Amino acid sequence: MKNNILISIIFLCISCKSSSQNIHKDSFKIQYLDEFVIYNDSIFKDTKIGGLSGIEYNTQNDTYYIISDDAKMPRFYTASISIEKHKFTSVTIDQLTSIKDKKNKFFDTNIADLEAIRILNTDQLIFASEGSIKHNYEPAIFTTDKRGNFINNFKLPPYFLINSDSNNKPRHNGIFEGLVNDISNKGYWAAMELPLELDGEEPTVYNSGAPVRITHFDINTNQADFQFTYPLDKLAKDPKEKFGVNGVTAMLQLTKNQFLIVERGYAAGYGTQGNTVRIYLTNAQDVTNTLDFESIKDKKYQSATKQLLFDFESIRNQLTDQIVDNIEGITFGPILANGNQSLILVADNNFNPATVQINQLILLELIKTKQ
Repeated sequence: MKNNILISIIFLCISCKSSSQNIHKDSFKIQYLDEFVIYNDSIFKDTKIGGLSGIEYNTQNDTYYIISDDAKMPRFYTASISIEKHKFTSVTIDQLTSIKDKKNKFFDTNIADLEAIRILNTDQLIFASEGSIKHNYEPAIFTTDKRGNFINNFKLPPYFLINSDSNNKPRHNGIFEGLVNDISNKGYWAAMELPLELDGEEPTVYNSGAPVRITHFDINTNQADFQFTYPLDKLAKDPKEKFGVNGVTAMLQLTKNQFLIVERGYAAGYGTQGNTVRIYLTNAQDVTNTLDFESIKDKKYQSATKQLLFDFESIRNQLTDQIVDNIEGITFGPILANGNQSLILVADNNFNPATVQINQLILLELIKTKQ
């Protein structure tokens, strides 16, 4: 398969196969529509297109914001994505915007390892950064204008920070991954990838480990005001080497209590076949507010419930080289011709060569079913 790059960096569609996976006793189902791969060594304005860990659709001007988690040069791309007859027809990278802060010097002590991007308002964006825990750089949720200029950052509960009085701490590469505006437009939900250290163990192939925290931040105060926990899966594959992980990488909100949660697992030693990606329909009705729990271990609380909505294993044979890659971003795309909602997901290739990982975009259809 080959990708053709035009002057504006237009990449032609690669895969045009479809599949569907039904669910049981739920009000939604998801159908696979198409795949699109951006060549790993593609260059736009002297930057390599890679590390694509978050995506957001701007319905006002039919454009997309796609972030790169290159901490040495934090940036987002503005892109155009054309969809016809439920298929990708082209992806165009139109603009690069660097994240910077010349006034407040926020990035002097904070690494912008970007994991999620959302629209805040007509002229502002909001980002989630996992920082670098082992290098003593704090995670952050912060806002910029659409030119990438830092505006402010949200106040985080102490247990999300390295340098705080809390005994509980975040794990390296395990903090904020998912971010989405709530449907009431009163704030944003931020999801951790992995449990906090004192909340419990990480998932293994034998045990699902402790839940992760999903926290709501009020947009008027820039502070957390509610939180619930979400149970993770066990590792789907037993790592052949030392590393294995499963955690939350992206989320969307459907109704007051219903969310789409993307879980991404990885087991070392399987080459390009090491990833497991699933989308769950999650219900947060009657959950316990755990915001004031410094540790949830040994506490009584009600977690969110979840039901499997879509498993990427069901379409692996339809994807490029049977690769289910490192899916880290999801957005509501345009409404399809049949009136259903599209979903677009993006994979972070970690700037690896194409023989290891790919820049993968996935087009799905979200279908409301009769209850």
